[in-house]
Parts: sequence; C-alpha cells; structure tokens
Amino acid sequence: MTFIFTREGMEFAEEKFLSECLCEFTDIRNEYNLDDETLTLAKQNPLLERQLLPVIEGCTVDGIKKMAKKVYELEMNKRIPPLGGIASFAFSLTSDLTEYKNSCMTSYYRQKCVLLQQKIKQVEGFEEILREKEELVSNGDVAAMFFLEKAYEEGRLCVKNVQKSLSYYQKAKDTWTGDLFQQYEKWLDRAVQDSGLEMIGRMGREYIAGTFAEEGKKNRDCKLKKEIKWLNKAIEEGDGWAAFTKANICYYGYGHWKKRKQEAYNNYLKAVKSKDSIYALEFGEMCLDNGITHTEVLHKIAEVLSGGL
Repeated sequence: MTFIFTREGMEFAEEKFLSECLCEFTDIRNEYNLDDETLTLAKQNPLLERQLLPVIEGCTVDGIKKMAKKVYELEMNKRIPPLGGIASFAFSLTSDLTEYKNSCMTSYYRQKCVLLQQKIKQVEGFEEILREKEELVSNGDVAAMFFLEKAYEEGRLCVKNVQKSLSYYQKAKDTWTGDLFQQYEKWLDRAVQDSGLEMIGRMGREYIAGTFAEEGKKNRDCKLKKEIKWLNKAIEEGDGWAAFTKANICYYGYGHWKKRKQEAYNNYLKAVKSKDSIYALEFGEMCLDNGITHTEVLHKIAEVLSGGL
C-alpha cells in the first residue's frame, strides 16, 4: 500500500466514508462468523479482550472515527521515508481520498476480525483441555491437579484465579498423603523383600508417621551404606520411590548420613520426574530453604508433572 500525496482541493467525504465502513465492516464480521451473539459471548471471556476491542470498535460510528485516527497514524509511520531517502520514496496520486481511506480501514478491520476468530478457536481449545484435566482430577490424577494449579495461577489458558490455584495445589497434597502414601507403603514392603534391608522399610514408615527427622537424630549409629547402595541402584533403574527415600535421608541427615541439600534436591527432582509421577512432598520445603519462592516451586513441580502448558 502506498502513501497518498494529496493535492490542494482534494476532498474527503466523511459521511460517505463512515457509511461505507459501517456496511463493509458488518459484511466482514459475517464473513468470519462474528455475529452479535458471538461477540456478546466473547465479552464474557477476559482472555478475548485484547482481540475483541477493535472489532467492537468497528460496530459504531464513534468507534470507526476513533479507529480511523489509529489507521492514519499507522499509515504515516509506514510511509514517511528515512532522511536522505526521498528519491526512492514512492507515492501515488489519487483524486478519491475517501476511497483510499476506506480501503485502508477495510484492510485493517479484516486483520482484526481474523485475529479475533483465531483467538476464539484457541480459547475453545483451552476450554476442552481444562474439561479433560477436570475429568482426570476427579479420578485422582495428581499431574492434572498440578496442571490446573499452574493454569489458574498464570492465567494463560483461563482467567487467573488464586483461590482455584491454591485449591488444586491442596487437592494434590491431600491426594499424596492419602492414596500415594498407600502406594509408598506397598513399595516399602517390596523394597525390604528385594533388598533384605529392614532399615529401608523402617525409615519409610517413620517418614509417613512424621517422625523421620526425630528418629534420624536418635539413630546416629546408623551408617546406611548398604541401604544407600541399594537405593542408588534402584534410582538408576528409574525408581521414583527410591529417589524419594534417598532424598529424605539427604535432606534430614538421617543417622551418620549428613545433610546434603544439593543431593537431596537432585533426588527429589528425580522422584517428581519418575515414571510414577511421584510428587515429592518435601521438594517444596527443600526449594524454599534454598531461596526459591513458593510460586517458583509450584511452577517447577507443575511443569514436570504436566509436561508444560
């Protein structure tokens, strides 16, 4: 599109311009299925606000006048040549300024309608994703809980809602302390049977009972060399519960095993990333102790469990 060099005497028929814009804009909205009902529904979703505003603007005379100023400024910014570039500056002459301005407005408005239509389809996709995650949550899926916690905390797939975000985080923790603790107990039984090391089962049950740190201080004579060796082998094979158990030992410094925060962090992360999607309950506290904010901790866990948004 070229800049219009207007000559003295060239006239602009504003009334005709506004009338044609109103008519053509209606046709464009219909072309992209943006009828009154669709626009009314779109107004109810804050995620569509940015794309919706210019389309709504084109529905009234006052809105079109306001839009015309923006379009004029955009055209001027695009067409003013750089210093020294006057010789290469192309322009055309026209005797119908009204027609030219109408053409610029129509092109601009069509772009805005396309963007709104695309965003509406995208948001519909988001809503379907959220419905699927809600169904998984109802079946006790911890990964889905963290996915929704992150979604409502960030407000990219849905409207931000702090209360909903916190409720999904709490639901995930409640699920952990319920069903997942039962899974941990079953794993402890198998681990003791496979390793022949009663201490692994004992430490695990102390953790479930909430006495792990206290018992660790009492049992300073426990060296845990065999236990750590067995856990390391299980971790190499992708066992999340083994990573979780070792992380607890490192974090609390059980027996002779001194506190090793970085090793605890690494193993908690392995637990979170494991094939069982284990949420390491102490992982958050570990991160907080190292200066990571609560929100960053939640994001880290949610990102790993959900596979990203």
